Amino acid sequence: MVVLFFLTACKDKISMSAKQYSDEIARLEQSLAEPIRQTENAIKVYADSADYKDVSLAAQKMETLIQEKIDKIEKIDVTGFTGGEDFKTVAVRYFEYFKSLYTAYREIGDAPDEATRITASNRMNQILTAQEEVILRLQDTQVRFAAENGFMLEKAPVQQTNAAPGKRDSA
Repeated sequence: MVVLFFLTACKDKISMSAKQYSDEIARLEQSLAEPIRQTENAIKVYADSADYKDVSLAAQKMETLIQEKIDKIEKIDVTGFTGGEDFKTVAVRYFEYFKSLYTAYREIGDAPDEATRITASNRMNQILTAQEEVILRLQDTQVRFAAENGFMLEKAPVQQTNAAPGKRDSA
């Protein structure tokens, strides 16, 4: 019966090499670049026209999309990699951080009045102060993970895109 439980528990895990895992994290991050750009532009339009219901809906879609990425990461078996659990934890936190920005957008959109909206906006600004640190932590952990597992990163580690949440183009 214990063997059956173990097989069932491992059934949903995805197996790959350390390099494939590192590449998958980068791919998942990059797959968000265009949705983030589109959502940020839409949220700006909605907020500028005080269409807070649509701010909330757009943010909720991004929360769902980012959670799907987190779920994929959590299904990958990293037990055979040196530093695998650490890299996985940092990667999940990275995606959770960006999800929290869209949760803040949703809270702004769902706010019943202007005072609550301002409070939610201030909370979002506090979250944004950690953005660079979150990005750098993932980059550093990915570089260390590659070194510990004997491969070189083919391109720069996961990087902040120009369309990162909360960052608006100045054009």
